[in-house]
Amino acid sequence: MLSGKIQMVTLISTHLTGIHPRSENTVTITRAFDRGKASREDVDRAIQVDLSNLIAVQTNAGLDWIVDGQLNWQDIFRPFSEILTGITPGTLSRWFDNNTFYRKPMVKGKITLANKSSIDRYFRSDCLPDKQKKAILPGPFTFAYASQNEIHANFPDLIDDVAHALGETIVELEKRGYQCIQFNEPYLTSNTSRTDLQHAKNAYDILRRNRAKSMLQTYFNDVQNIIVNLLDFPVDCIGLDLYATPIESVKQYSFTKELSCGCIDGRNSLLESIQEIKSLVERIQITISPKALYVSPNCDLEFLPSQIAERKTQLLRELKKG
Repeated sequence: MLSGKIQMVTLISTHLTGIHPRSENTVTITRAFDRGKASREDVDRAIQVDLSNLIAVQTNAGLDWIVDGQLNWQDIFRPFSEILTGITPGTLSRWFDNNTFYRKPMVKGKITLANKSSIDRYFRSDCLPDKQKKAILPGPFTFAYASQNEIHANFPDLIDDVAHALGETIVELEKRGYQCIQFNEPYLTSNTSRTDLQHAKNAYDILRRNRAKSMLQTYFNDVQNIIVNLLDFPVDCIGLDLYATPIESVKQYSFTKELSCGCIDGRNSLLESIQEIKSLVERIQITISPKALYVSPNCDLEFLPSQIAERKTQLLRELKKG
């Protein structure tokens, strides 16, 4: 990041980009529930306290889009085994090089929207402020790539099925007032072939039929080899992990979309320097000149203790002060 003279940065929007960590109290109660020493109601009450606190932190920090933190999600895929047909939780798999795991989605049948009531369990639209509701979903490529396919003839058929099912889900989210949908796509940055990128683009061609603002969030790897393709995807905003992607990887491209800059490190407990982030953002404004600029964490904050995640969220308030 840059250092030196700091000029005022303007026209910055802010938001969070993934799963938020639970408080120590909620973790303790959840573990007690797993041992049969606490009730589901105890867990739900603890999560509700965390949710209320998270919304207050985001609101006080002046974030432009507000999320529910996915506090009752075991991983980014698990809720869809209830929301959609054809999917069951499979074996535990490591989530990239992190000390976290996910249940590999097992695709055993046609994937469609099945349980609309489960949407309200996993997307807490009732608690989010109107006109600021953002939902975070696994992107169709990452969802399909991370799954174990037992029914579809090939990968294109699988990702097409996933995209249509996610599209059905988004229709329901829009009915609940969500005006922004973020798709998390870490696997798009993992040695993706040109054919894979075309399959992914085809999936987003299906999702573009929805009305909400669309954000495609990449993280964990440099997008240098795929940025020219991503800029052709039918989404409103591209999110970059600036701890994996240096500005030099993208500055030569015409960035006609909105850009979300992952300047807050979700995998390091050290707090960032506000001055250095402002300098970096200023450089991005000058060298890339995106249509609009967001500042955000580079990935989920779930890898951090909840107190550190809250302090990092509060950093975004300082960035908006200019």
